[in-house]
Amino acid sequence: MATGWNRDCVSRGITEGWKISQEAFVKSFDPSVLPNVTHILFEMNWNNRRRSWQRWVCSDGSEHAEVHFLEYVLRKLRYNSSVHCSITCYMSWSPCGECCQYIMDFLQRMPYVNLDIYVARLYWHKEENNRNGLWNLNMEVPIWIMDLQAYNYCWSMFVWDEDKDEEDYYPRHFAPWIMLYSLELQSILQRFQSRRTNLQFSAYV
Repeated sequence: MATGWNRDCVSRGITEGWKISQEAFVKSFDPSVLPNVTHILFEMNWNNRRRSWQRWVCSDGSEHAEVHFLEYVLRKLRYNSSVHCSITCYMSWSPCGECCQYIMDFLQRMPYVNLDIYVARLYWHKEENNRNGLWNLNMEVPIWIMDLQAYNYCWSMFVWDEDKDEEDYYPRHFAPWIMLYSLELQSILQRFQSRRTNLQFSAYV
């Protein structure tokens, strides 16, 4: 069964694991570069467990990583919509418009799942569909750009200890990119909020 599942993942361009290598983490989450793969690091806790379950998935573009990530969560929760679960995920790219809708559909199916999303960079953020998707998703799920504390947390929790060349990871040279993407995300969310408010106002005029 597991072998069949692993073979299916490979055919879909998906890899997954428990800990990630330093090289893969730095390369995928550096906001100054534009990698062709998407990594999602996530931790989940359900049924008041003492320890969180941690995992990562990666897609080479054949299938979006968000799809596999949510399929994994559903299997882990045994498709039980009454399970209370909290999930925090760290994405190397923000979800596209289609994946934003997929996440919202998942949350409707699993109403007791609380999800928080941190992203390293924004995916094709000039595309209207992606901008609209982020705005709609943010109505259901808080979305943040990863800051230095988030990078250090991922470093300590998700990167193999034997693979680290330093104990802490505060990539201060990421700061300009963090600021740039933070301002752009804020602009997207505020712009759509303003547009929605104007439409609501005009309906009463």
